[in-house]
Amino acid sequence: MDRSPRQPAAAFEPNRLLEKLKKPQYALPAAIVVAMLGVAFGLQPGSTPTSARDSFTAVPRTTESALASPTPSPATTEPTPRPPVTPSATASATGGGTASTPDSEVAGARSTPSATPTLDPSLAAEPTQCGELQETAVSLSVEQAISGVSLKATRAAIYPIDYFRCILVATGGTEAYTLASSVARAANEDMTTILLVDLWIANSSRQFGQVNLRTAQVAAAGQAFSPIATLGGRSEVVVSSGQGRNVTLVIAVRNTVGATPGPVTLVVEAPLSGGTPVAGKYQLFLPTP
Repeated sequence: MDRSPRQPAAAFEPNRLLEKLKKPQYALPAAIVVAMLGVAFGLQPGSTPTSARDSFTAVPRTTESALASPTPSPATTEPTPRPPVTPSATASATGGGTASTPDSEVAGARSTPSATPTLDPSLAAEPTQCGELQETAVSLSVEQAISGVSLKATRAAIYPIDYFRCILVATGGTEAYTLASSVARAANEDMTTILLVDLWIANSSRQFGQVNLRTAQVAAAGQAFSPIATLGGRSEVVVSSGQGRNVTLVIAVRNTVGATPGPVTLVVEAPLSGGTPVAGKYQLFLPTP
Protein backbone atom coordinates (compact mmCIF):
# COMPACT_ATOMS: atom_id res chain seq x y z
CA MET A 1 0.00 0.00 0.00
CA ASP A 2 1.37 3.38 -1.06
CA ARG A 3 1.73 5.43 2.06
CA SER A 4 3.45 8.52 0.42
CA PRO A 5 1.93 11.77 1.50
CA ARG A 6 -0.65 13.28 -0.89
CA GLN A 7 -0.62 16.92 -1.75
CA PRO A 8 -3.68 18.92 -1.08
CA ALA A 9 -6.09 19.21 -4.00
CA ALA A 10 -6.32 22.91 -3.57
CA ALA A 11 -2.67 23.32 -4.55
CA PHE A 12 -3.32 22.02 -8.08
CA GLU A 13 -6.33 24.29 -8.77
CA PRO A 14 -4.41 27.41 -9.95
CA ASN A 15 -2.26 25.37 -12.27
CA ARG A 16 -5.28 23.74 -13.83
CA LEU A 17 -6.95 27.15 -14.32
CA LEU A 18 -3.82 28.55 -15.98
CA GLU A 19 -3.58 25.53 -18.24
CA LYS A 20 -7.15 25.99 -19.33
CA LEU A 21 -6.60 29.70 -20.05
CA LYS A 22 -3.64 28.89 -22.26
CA LYS A 23 -5.84 26.92 -24.58
CA PRO A 24 -6.97 28.86 -27.71
CA GLN A 25 -10.63 28.54 -26.98
CA TYR A 26 -10.07 30.30 -23.66
CA ALA A 27 -7.13 32.65 -24.43
CA LEU A 28 -8.88 34.76 -27.12
CA PRO A 29 -12.03 35.55 -25.12
CA ALA A 30 -9.88 36.33 -22.07
CA ALA A 31 -7.74 38.78 -24.03
CA ILE A 32 -10.88 40.56 -25.30
CA VAL A 33 -12.27 40.83 -21.79
CA VAL A 34 -8.98 42.22 -20.45
CA ALA A 35 -8.82 44.78 -23.26
CA MET A 36 -12.40 45.95 -22.65
CA LEU A 37 -11.70 46.31 -18.94
CA GLY A 38 -8.61 48.41 -19.69
CA VAL A 39 -10.58 50.70 -22.00
CA ALA A 40 -13.37 51.07 -19.45
CA PHE A 41 -10.99 52.02 -16.65
CA GLY A 42 -8.92 54.31 -18.87
CA LEU A 43 -11.92 56.41 -20.08
CA GLN A 44 -13.68 56.95 -16.79
CA PRO A 45 -15.59 60.28 -16.45
CA GLY A 46 -13.43 63.07 -15.06
CA SER A 47 -10.17 61.63 -16.35
CA THR A 48 -8.48 62.97 -19.48
CA PRO A 49 -5.67 61.32 -21.43
CA THR A 50 -2.34 63.09 -21.27
CA SER A 51 -2.29 63.94 -24.98
CA ALA A 52 -5.79 65.33 -24.88
CA ARG A 53 -5.03 67.32 -21.73
CA ASP A 54 -1.97 68.81 -23.29
CA SER A 55 -3.88 69.85 -26.39
CA PHE A 56 -6.54 71.62 -24.33
CA THR A 57 -4.12 73.46 -22.08
CA ALA A 58 -2.06 74.69 -25.06
CA VAL A 59 -4.94 76.97 -26.19
CA PRO A 60 -5.61 79.81 -23.70
CA ARG A 61 -9.18 80.61 -22.86
CA THR A 62 -10.21 84.04 -24.13
CA THR A 63 -13.29 86.10 -23.65
CA GLU A 64 -14.85 88.75 -25.82
CA SER A 65 -13.57 91.50 -23.53
CA ALA A 66 -10.00 90.19 -23.77
CA LEU A 67 -9.97 90.21 -27.59
CA ALA A 68 -7.87 93.06 -28.95
CA SER A 69 -9.32 95.27 -31.66
CA PRO A 70 -7.81 94.59 -35.11
CA THR A 71 -5.03 96.96 -36.10
CA PRO A 72 -5.36 98.26 -39.67
CA SER A 73 -2.48 97.42 -41.96
CA PRO A 74 -0.49 100.24 -43.60
CA ALA A 75 -2.01 99.38 -46.98
CA THR A 76 -5.58 99.96 -45.72
CA THR A 77 -4.86 102.96 -43.49
CA GLU A 78 -6.75 105.97 -44.80
CA PRO A 79 -4.53 108.98 -45.46
CA THR A 80 -5.09 112.06 -43.43
CA PRO A 81 -7.09 114.51 -45.56
CA ARG A 82 -5.08 117.54 -46.60
CA PRO A 83 -6.66 120.97 -46.50
CA PRO A 84 -7.59 122.32 -49.93
CA VAL A 85 -5.10 124.66 -51.55
CA THR A 86 -6.56 128.08 -52.18
CA PRO A 87 -5.14 130.68 -54.56
CA SER A 88 -4.29 132.99 -51.63
CA ALA A 89 -2.44 130.21 -49.82
CA THR A 90 -0.48 129.35 -52.96
CA ALA A 91 0.42 132.99 -53.49
CA SER A 92 1.66 133.39 -49.93
CA ALA A 93 3.70 130.20 -50.18
CA THR A 94 5.38 131.18 -53.42
CA GLY A 95 5.74 134.82 -52.52
CA GLY A 96 4.03 135.98 -55.71
CA GLY A 97 1.04 138.18 -56.13
CA THR A 98 -0.64 135.92 -58.71
CA ALA A 99 -1.42 132.31 -57.83
CA SER A 100 -2.31 129.40 -60.05
CA THR A 101 -5.02 126.91 -59.29
CA PRO A 102 -4.09 123.44 -58.00
CA ASP A 103 -5.05 121.83 -61.32
CA SER A 104 -2.45 123.91 -63.13
CA GLU A 105 0.28 122.47 -60.90
CA VAL A 106 -0.48 118.86 -61.85
CA ALA A 107 1.84 117.48 -64.53
CA GLY A 108 -0.07 116.79 -67.73
CA ALA A 109 -3.12 118.76 -66.59
CA ARG A 110 -1.73 122.21 -67.25
CA SER A 111 -4.19 123.87 -69.58
CA THR A 112 -2.97 125.71 -72.67
CA PRO A 113 -4.49 129.16 -72.95
CA SER A 114 -6.36 129.60 -76.19
CA ALA A 115 -4.81 132.16 -78.49
CA THR A 116 -7.08 135.16 -78.93
CA PRO A 117 -6.99 136.41 -82.51
CA THR A 118 -5.83 140.01 -82.72
CA LEU A 119 -7.05 142.33 -85.41
CA ASP A 120 -4.60 144.52 -87.25
CA PRO A 121 -5.18 148.13 -86.14
CA SER A 122 -5.38 149.14 -89.79
CA LEU A 123 -8.39 146.83 -90.16
CA ALA A 124 -10.19 148.00 -87.00
CA ALA A 125 -12.40 150.37 -89.01
CA GLU A 126 -13.09 147.77 -91.71
CA PRO A 127 -16.86 147.30 -92.18
CA THR A 128 -18.27 143.83 -91.63
CA GLN A 129 -21.25 144.43 -93.88
CA CYS A 130 -19.75 143.56 -97.26
CA GLY A 131 -22.91 143.82 -99.36
CA GLU A 132 -23.84 141.48 -102.18
CA LEU A 133 -21.59 138.72 -103.44
CA GLN A 134 -18.86 139.93 -105.78
CA GLU A 135 -17.27 136.74 -107.05
CA THR A 136 -16.42 135.53 -110.52
CA ALA A 137 -15.62 131.80 -110.53
CA VAL A 138 -14.74 129.40 -113.32
CA SER A 139 -14.07 125.65 -113.36
CA LEU A 140 -10.77 124.59 -114.88
CA SER A 141 -9.09 121.39 -116.00
CA VAL A 142 -5.56 122.36 -116.97
CA GLU A 143 -2.82 119.88 -116.09
CA GLN A 144 0.87 119.32 -116.70
CA ALA A 145 3.15 116.54 -115.42
CA ILE A 146 6.94 116.56 -114.97
CA SER A 147 8.79 113.38 -113.87
CA GLY A 148 5.55 111.82 -112.65
CA VAL A 149 4.51 114.84 -110.52
CA SER A 150 1.44 116.50 -112.00
CA LEU A 151 0.08 120.01 -111.34
CA LYS A 152 -3.60 120.54 -112.19
CA ALA A 153 -5.70 123.72 -111.89
CA THR A 154 -9.30 122.78 -111.04
CA ARG A 155 -10.94 126.14 -110.23
CA ALA A 156 -10.29 129.87 -110.20
CA ALA A 157 -12.18 132.71 -108.49
CA ILE A 158 -11.75 136.48 -108.81
CA TYR A 159 -12.73 139.08 -106.13
CA PRO A 160 -12.30 142.85 -105.85
CA ILE A 161 -9.55 143.33 -103.28
CA ASP A 162 -11.62 145.53 -100.95
CA TYR A 163 -14.51 143.07 -100.96
CA PHE A 164 -12.20 140.11 -100.27
CA ARG A 165 -10.59 141.95 -97.35
CA CYS A 166 -14.04 142.75 -95.95
CA ILE A 167 -15.26 139.16 -95.99
CA LEU A 168 -12.04 138.03 -94.26
CA VAL A 169 -12.56 140.48 -91.40
CA ALA A 170 -16.22 139.51 -91.15
CA THR A 171 -15.26 135.83 -90.99
CA GLY A 172 -12.87 136.38 -88.05
CA GLY A 173 -10.27 134.06 -86.63
CA THR A 174 -6.50 134.07 -86.56
CA GLU A 175 -5.99 132.79 -90.11
CA ALA A 176 -8.58 135.15 -91.57
CA TYR A 177 -7.08 138.16 -89.79
CA THR A 178 -3.56 137.21 -90.89
CA LEU A 179 -4.64 136.87 -94.51
CA ALA A 180 -6.62 140.13 -94.28
CA SER A 181 -3.45 141.93 -93.17
CA SER A 182 -1.58 140.56 -96.20
CA VAL A 183 -4.43 141.65 -98.48
CA ALA A 184 -4.39 145.12 -96.90
CA ARG A 185 -0.67 145.47 -97.63
CA ALA A 186 -1.30 144.41 -101.24
CA ALA A 187 -4.06 147.04 -101.52
CA ASN A 188 -1.60 149.68 -100.32
CA GLU A 189 0.64 148.63 -103.24
CA ASP A 190 -2.18 149.47 -105.71
CA MET A 191 -3.33 145.87 -106.28
CA THR A 192 -6.96 145.77 -107.40
CA THR A 193 -7.98 142.09 -107.62
CA ILE A 194 -7.55 138.86 -105.68
CA LEU A 195 -7.21 135.67 -107.71
CA LEU A 196 -7.69 132.27 -106.05
CA VAL A 197 -6.45 129.20 -107.94
CA ASP A 198 -7.24 125.70 -106.67
CA LEU A 199 -4.50 123.19 -107.48
CA TRP A 200 -4.33 119.40 -107.28
CA ILE A 201 -0.76 118.11 -106.95
CA ALA A 202 -0.36 114.35 -107.49
CA ASN A 203 2.64 112.04 -107.61
CA SER A 204 2.57 108.91 -109.80
CA SER A 205 6.31 108.22 -109.65
CA ARG A 206 8.12 105.90 -107.25
CA GLN A 207 10.04 108.79 -105.64
CA PHE A 208 8.56 111.44 -103.39
CA GLY A 209 7.95 114.76 -105.10
CA GLN A 210 8.24 118.32 -103.86
CA VAL A 211 6.72 121.37 -105.55
CA ASN A 212 7.78 124.86 -104.48
CA LEU A 213 4.90 127.31 -104.80
CA ARG A 214 6.78 130.11 -103.06
CA THR A 215 8.46 131.12 -106.31
CA ALA A 216 5.34 130.68 -108.47
CA GLN A 217 4.18 133.60 -110.62
CA VAL A 218 1.07 134.59 -112.52
CA ALA A 219 1.51 136.48 -115.79
CA ALA A 220 -1.46 138.75 -116.56
CA ALA A 221 -1.65 141.63 -119.06
CA GLY A 222 2.11 141.72 -119.44
CA GLN A 223 2.78 141.77 -115.68
CA ALA A 224 4.00 139.10 -113.22
CA PHE A 225 2.58 138.69 -109.73
CA SER A 226 3.64 136.35 -106.91
CA PRO A 227 1.27 134.63 -104.47
CA ILE A 228 0.74 136.34 -101.11
CA ALA A 229 -0.47 133.17 -99.35
CA THR A 230 -1.00 129.43 -99.76
CA LEU A 231 -4.16 127.94 -98.24
CA GLY A 232 -4.52 124.29 -97.26
CA GLY A 233 -0.80 123.63 -96.83
CA ARG A 234 2.67 125.08 -96.94
CA SER A 235 4.29 126.77 -99.89
CA GLU A 236 6.61 123.78 -100.32
CA VAL A 237 4.28 120.86 -100.98
CA VAL A 238 5.69 117.36 -100.47
CA VAL A 239 3.72 114.50 -102.01
CA SER A 240 4.54 110.85 -101.45
CA SER A 241 4.38 108.24 -104.17
CA GLY A 242 0.81 107.50 -105.21
CA GLN A 243 -0.70 110.40 -103.25
CA GLY A 244 -2.10 113.86 -103.99
CA ARG A 245 -2.87 117.11 -102.19
CA ASN A 246 -5.16 120.12 -102.64
CA VAL A 247 -3.83 123.65 -102.13
CA THR A 248 -5.05 127.13 -103.08
CA LEU A 249 -2.89 130.02 -104.21
CA VAL A 250 -3.93 133.56 -103.22
CA ILE A 251 -2.57 136.06 -105.75
CA ALA A 252 -2.99 139.83 -105.71
CA VAL A 253 -3.25 141.26 -109.25
CA ARG A 254 -3.21 144.83 -110.56
CA ASN A 255 -5.74 145.35 -113.37
CA THR A 256 -4.91 147.97 -115.93
CA VAL A 257 -7.46 147.06 -118.60
CA GLY A 258 -10.81 146.14 -116.97
CA ALA A 259 -12.47 144.86 -113.81
CA THR A 260 -11.02 141.37 -114.22
CA PRO A 261 -7.50 140.32 -115.17
CA GLY A 262 -8.58 138.12 -118.08
CA PRO A 263 -6.66 134.96 -119.04
CA VAL A 264 -3.54 134.34 -116.97
CA THR A 265 -0.61 131.93 -117.09
CA LEU A 266 0.59 130.19 -113.95
CA VAL A 267 4.31 129.42 -113.94
CA VAL A 268 5.78 127.05 -111.30
CA GLU A 269 9.30 125.67 -111.04
CA ALA A 270 9.80 121.97 -111.87
CA PRO A 271 9.54 119.64 -108.88
CA LEU A 272 12.17 117.80 -106.91
CA SER A 273 11.97 114.06 -107.55
CA GLY A 274 13.49 112.07 -104.70
CA GLY A 275 15.28 115.23 -103.58
CA THR A 276 16.88 115.77 -107.00
CA PRO A 277 16.00 118.91 -109.04
CA VAL A 278 14.28 118.30 -112.36
CA ALA A 279 14.73 120.59 -115.35
CA GLY A 280 11.75 122.46 -116.77
CA LYS A 281 8.76 124.50 -115.55
CA TYR A 282 5.03 124.12 -115.19
CA GLN A 283 3.18 126.55 -117.43
CA LEU A 284 -0.59 126.38 -117.06
CA PHE A 285 -2.73 128.68 -119.23
CA LEU A 286 -5.87 129.56 -117.22
CA PRO A 287 -8.83 130.97 -119.21
CA THR A 288 -10.11 133.22 -116.43
CA PRO A 289 -12.60 136.01 -117.25
